[in-house]
Amino acid sequence: MIKDIFLSFRDNFKEKTTNPFLGTYLIIWIIRNWELVYSLFNFDSSDTLEIKVNFIKEYYKNNSFIEGILNNILWTFGVLIITFLLLNISRAIVNLFEKQLKPWIYKLTDSKSVVLKSTYEIIRNERDDLQFRLDKERDSKSRLESRIKTLEGEILERERAVAEKEGEESIESNKKEEPSDLQLVFNKLNALKLIEDFKEMAVASKKGDPISVVHNSVDKYLEYGLLEYKESTYSGDGKYYKVTPEGDKLLRYMRNNI
Repeated sequence: MIKDIFLSFRDNFKEKTTNPFLGTYLIIWIIRNWELVYSLFNFDSSDTLEIKVNFIKEYYKNNSFIEGILNNILWTFGVLIITFLLLNISRAIVNLFEKQLKPWIYKLTDSKSVVLKSTYEIIRNERDDLQFRLDKERDSKSRLESRIKTLEGEILERERAVAEKEGEESIESNKKEEPSDLQLVFNKLNALKLIEDFKEMAVASKKGDPISVVHNSVDKYLEYGLLEYKESTYSGDGKYYKVTPEGDKLLRYMRNNI
């Protein structure tokens, strides 16, 4: 707790002494009362406390305490005013030299290293404008590149879809162009000129009439699966046959295409 009190007192004293007014007032008081301050630290070792107190009382009888405070305050304000005036005058001198005389001297001795402020402002504004336009162009370029990538992706997707569609159409076309087994059989019979012969035999088979075994074409119809034996018995020089499902399909194909 004692430590906290000491730290608080120290901080308070530091704050007061660093205050411009209080610090100046303290210096003024010491200067104007230097005799008292000097005497307080230089009493003879033989002087008693009573002698010291009487000295201080006698000092303030000859020097009014209230009047001394007022005079010290006036002196403090005067010193502060003069101090700040001198500081501002010195700052004005420095600024005058830095802002006016120094550029003028540089202009006389090395004109290339110094430019007018108006020229500098114009160039800076042009630079800022160019930087703004450059940033804007970069942003536009970035958006365009993103859009181009998106369009390229869409084009690739469409090309892929078109290629797949063309492939499917090609497969379907090949399927359509590729002759079926039924068409192949029809083409073979047509090449052998057996179309009408097959029709006659199919009609006879459906009517239940025997077909003469001397017909060489019967073997072809059996080979192609268009006819099959109905009975193993003979009727004269003929045998009984029946039309297979493949034979019926061929008959329907003939009706639709001949």
